[in-house]
Amino acid sequence: MTIKTWLIILLLYGTSCAKIPVQAVELSQALKEEGSRMHDMNLALVEYVFNEKKHLVNEFIANEYSPAFVENFVKRLPQDTDMKRELPEIIAAINPRIDARRDSLISVLQDQKISVISRMNADYKIYGNAFAAMQNLLASASRLNRSRTSVYEDIKQLSSGKIDLQGINNALDNFIKGAGSVGEKSVLLTSTIQTLLK
Repeated sequence: MTIKTWLIILLLYGTSCAKIPVQAVELSQALKEEGSRMHDMNLALVEYVFNEKKHLVNEFIANEYSPAFVENFVKRLPQDTDMKRELPEIIAAINPRIDARRDSLISVLQDQKISVISRMNADYKIYGNAFAAMQNLLASASRLNRSRTSVYEDIKQLSSGKIDLQGINNALDNFIKGAGSVGEKSVLLTSTIQTLLK
């Protein structure tokens, strides 16, 4: 092979590392948007679950805790208590304790919901940063591919169609990735490149 041929091969080798189609950038954007949609759905699901648990707390307080608390409270009253006359005071003593129990349960739920959502948002931020970095790499590689194609076409025109760099690039890829012995592949590569340079 001539020095000119080796220089062209080196040029092609140096520019053939990143072959990413333009569609990869578009696909990555679609995946990022889907990730955002899924994150929003997960946040809505967490909100729904914790609202359901809040509803269960209210049901538990109304149907189980309050009746048991009232029953225990009444048992501790002196036997000579006039329930009709003392009822407003009994209710005034019972309600704040029942409300405090409800509020403490709901407060714990709220704290846990905030904890879960904070973790999900932190994970999503990491995902978003990683995706942005990947998209930048894909966009750079895509621009490099377009630039390489443009350079190949310019050289082909300048050499009046005699040097097909894209063909040489493809031949080099086949040489690197193709099956067979290195000797056989080398002969085929040399023959292909010589044909493309004529």
